[in-house]
Amino acid sequence: MKSIAITYTPILHRVIALLAAVTVLAVFLYGFFLLEAVANTAKRAAAEKHVAELTSQMGALEQQYLTQTRDLTLDQAHQMGFESPKTVTTVYAAGPSKALGYRAN
Repeated sequence: MKSIAITYTPILHRVIALLAAVTVLAVFLYGFFLLEAVANTAKRAAAEKHVAELTSQMGALEQQYLTQTRDLTLDQAHQMGFESPKTVTTVYAAGPSKALGYRAN
């Protein structure tokens, strides 16, 4: 019985050391990925807040645009530098592929 313990003891020490190393690595990776998930969640919340702010700003700018274009006349536009187009080109969607095509008039 004593000879069995002497024969397997060096292997047992290596196996225990390997299992300890694997456990330490697993705990380290678990902590790392947990912190990354928390950081990702914080960044997502900040991005959602920024998107909400941009949406609010865009709504205000659209309101300004609609207010200004409602009061604009063609004569005022010409005074501000608007020029009527010389030629008009039609772009249309043809067929089931919804590909854009060009047709000169």
